[in-house]
Amino acid sequence: MASVLLVDDVMIARYTLRLFLERGGHSVTECGGGDEAIPILSAQRFDVLVTDVWMAGGDGLSLIRRIKTAELGLPVVAVTGGAPRAPQEYSVDEAQKAGADRVLMKPVGLDELLRAVAEVTAERLD
Repeated sequence: MASVLLVDDVMIARYTLRLFLERGGHSVTECGGGDEAIPILSAQRFDVLVTDVWMAGGDGLSLIRRIKTAELGLPVVAVTGGAPRAPQEYSVDEAQKAGADRVLMKPVGLDELLRAVAEVTAERLD
């Protein structure tokens, strides 16, 4: 299965997403923000990034842009509960503009997350 870097600043959300990914057979490394993710990405290879969009400590949009600009070939599944003072659709649009391969809206279900990870990792191999 896939090696996943999971980035979310909300511990309970990160815990739930990690459990979902591990139930799907994936290996998960987690961290609490985009700034924390950069050195991890430099030190270790991953098959997919699953990241929240809006976070303290380095937002997901900046992280996605940085990964896509570096042309690492790393697929990104963005997860969003919505931006402060904006409709959830705004966050979806912004994540897509930043380069996310899939965008899921919170609350995310087990099957939905596993399907998105499977799709983006399969596309990477094509």
